[in-house]
Amino acid sequence: MIVLNRIRAVKTGLRAAALAVGVLCFTTLGQINGAKAAETRAGNAIPPIAFAARVIGDSSRARLIVDFDQDVFQETYLLDNPKRIVVDLPETVFSLDGELKRLPKSLVSNLRYGTIADGRSRIVLELAQPVLIENHRVKELSDDNRFRLIVDLVKATQEQFSSSVRPPVRPKSALNENKSASKKQYVIVIDPGHGGIDGGASGSQKTREKEITLSFAKKLKALLASNKLFKPLLTRDGDEFMRLTERVEKARKYKADLLISVHADSLRQKDIRGATIYTLSKKGSDEISRTLANSQNRTDLIAGLSLPEEKPDVSNILIDMTRRETKVFSERFASVVVRALKDDIKLIKNPLRSADFYVLKAPEIPSILLELGYLSNRRDEALMRSDEWQSIAVHNVYDAIREFFDVRVGTLQ
Repeated sequence: MIVLNRIRAVKTGLRAAALAVGVLCFTTLGQINGAKAAETRAGNAIPPIAFAARVIGDSSRARLIVDFDQDVFQETYLLDNPKRIVVDLPETVFSLDGELKRLPKSLVSNLRYGTIADGRSRIVLELAQPVLIENHRVKELSDDNRFRLIVDLVKATQEQFSSSVRPPVRPKSALNENKSASKKQYVIVIDPGHGGIDGGASGSQKTREKEITLSFAKKLKALLASNKLFKPLLTRDGDEFMRLTERVEKARKYKADLLISVHADSLRQKDIRGATIYTLSKKGSDEISRTLANSQNRTDLIAGLSLPEEKPDVSNILIDMTRRETKVFSERFASVVVRALKDDIKLIKNPLRSADFYVLKAPEIPSILLELGYLSNRRDEALMRSDEWQSIAVHNVYDAIREFFDVRVGTLQ
């Protein structure tokens, strides 16, 4: 539950920060950085994110490389029975692929990571043969705020290995920690696009986007509700119009751990079809994405309302760190959804895309916009009207949600 606790802690911090906006308007960036440094010294710093990892080498030498978004204190040592290298870290958010590539003849046979106790995390390298730790260090990279942990290993004799082994530290049981954490529920907010006077896109068979999105959202909610780990909520459960700001405010009011906004748009290019998964970005990954985001962000005009206002720059200063963290989680979940859908559901070419969708802008909530397909394409329209197709897609998205949270709370056993 380390990630869930972290996000919830950030939410609390944001509420407190909002009270200080008037003062912060006159605070320099240097003063803010100084406050962050003081917070770190007090032991209340936001945990680092490990966002990339790999093992390279051969049967005589190997190197572990892990990239973090901030500097970390690490302690690296050898353990026996079974042979392994342990890297102890402070509380860390692991946003890594479940399948980390390792060479078949490497000194390392497996890699695991997770929570071992409150405020403590660990990386474990399982060894194929005896080794010595030649070097371990964390260095700052030249690009933006990246720090790299490097652990170099060399092949050794059993005697050399045995003489370098140190007794293990016995932290609180990771298994018990995980059991206790699993009693909490993940709040999944599903946002069926459009509604009421805003019908959204329509297809050649008179299919309306607002009806497709609500039908899909209700099916996904019902399936999630069958698992006690999840608490699914809808931003709308009937044919009602909702402002974009209301959708975001509801997700924040519900203290969502994940937001999935569901859509089924139309394009001028009627030959384009397939599901698309969007995350938030200012520029947008391509012209189609930018066009769709611009259209979605103007839906309030249909009801005669003004467009939602952007918050002033000072808010961006307050929540910049939260946005970076949430962006990592959103992109990770989007990748998991693509992997879950690809065998059963037609995907658009390059299904992972990004654009400036207003509904994805809650800074503390990992969010994606799921385009089920495009009503401008006859084949997509026919599939989205099918209960059988919707059921398959719902089960695949449900599997992605389970995988996403399982990976993030997995502990070392």
